[in-house]
Amino acid sequence: MKLRILLPLMLASVPAAAQDIQAGITSAKTAGTVIVSADPALSHGRLVLRIAAQNRTQAPAPFGPASVRIATAAGEPVPIRPLGALIADVRGEGGETRGAVAGVVEAPAIGTNNAGQRDVGGYTGSMGTAVAQGSRKRKAKPDPAAEAQVAALRAGILTDGTIAPGAVVAGQLVSEKIKFRNKRERGLVVTVTLAGEAHSFAFDAPE
Repeated sequence: MKLRILLPLMLASVPAAAQDIQAGITSAKTAGTVIVSADPALSHGRLVLRIAAQNRTQAPAPFGPASVRIATAAGEPVPIRPLGALIADVRGEGGETRGAVAGVVEAPAIGTNNAGQRDVGGYTGSMGTAVAQGSRKRKAKPDPAAEAQVAALRAGILTDGTIAPGAVVAGQLVSEKIKFRNKRERGLVVTVTLAGEAHSFAFDAPE
């Protein structure tokens, strides 16, 4: 799984004709503005979202993963994968394996994007892991590359907090695997609640 942070330096309106989920969809209301974008393809069946939110009120506004709801167009909820589960994907079952160490084999260096933010483009989730057969359990040695990816995830994934008046908070979220009952109907609805207002984003899931 690959995540890339492409977060806007400021929130700005996008002409309706130019809006798409890859470029970013903007919703502006009285209390706040939210921009949602997604990777151009699902990652192992999971949606990778990038969210930026600005609090336009005079009071701090709670904001985090609990503020975001994902559902299919048919109304079936799509859970968000917790940060702890993403970290476990990188480390390979929490650092304990049977036989040989399981971990991310090829982990590109973690850098920064043009905005100076940590780039988690090297995150590969459970890809590239290798677990040897065996009945013995032993503690895996820390993998520096995997731990670098974990640090990038901690820096890039949206976590619970508050947005100060006038401030912008941005981060990424990863859904659990999406199962569509009808493969021809790939509609998704993302609802983001900010300062008591609901921002709704409807789009077709990436392939």
